[in-house]
Amino acid sequence: MKKEQIRDKILVDIKKTKQCTFDTLPQQKPQTTPQMEKSIAVAQLGYTIKENILELSIAFRLLPSKNHFSNLTLELYFNDNKLNSYLISIPPSQLLSNELEFPISLDMKGICPGQHKIKVEMFEQWNTGEILTSASRYVIVDYSPTRKEDRYVKVPIVRKIDGAFRIILPQEKELYEKLERNQRQNIDSQRDHW
Repeated sequence: MKKEQIRDKILVDIKKTKQCTFDTLPQQKPQTTPQMEKSIAVAQLGYTIKENILELSIAFRLLPSKNHFSNLTLELYFNDNKLNSYLISIPPSQLLSNELEFPISLDMKGICPGQHKIKVEMFEQWNTGEILTSASRYVIVDYSPTRKEDRYVKVPIVRKIDGAFRIILPQEKELYEKLERNQRQNIDSQRDHW
């Protein structure tokens, strides 16, 4: 009985290992893992104004950042004028999260107060120039420059006094006191010699 069972097993194994020809191809398709398409989303475009510096905080999502190497281009626009382009290389890593942040500081000296439009465009290009994925976002900044001098308490300074008055300033008072002391000492020293 055992020999018959072993023969049946061997026959079954031989039937399974039968080589396929073009006429007898297997009907099952090979299983593939579903791949996520790459995508970018600008999650947040925030700003803070510190005196004459505008600090931008660009938060974006890159999916899937853990599995693929990414070369992103970030273009920054100010009132629809292109300011700068930045190339951002993100290597694949299991330690990265899908949420990333890119901070930029703008020097706003000489920019007139008012509302200004700041736009961020992010995209990834193939070597052929074809854009794989892109995202953009803009924010309206209500800019009013603040200077250090604006924060001080202002007290007027007296420049000139008209009339026959003599005003002694605190810096001059000490000098006059020294002159008076010297004059008294001279008078006292002359009295001793009479």
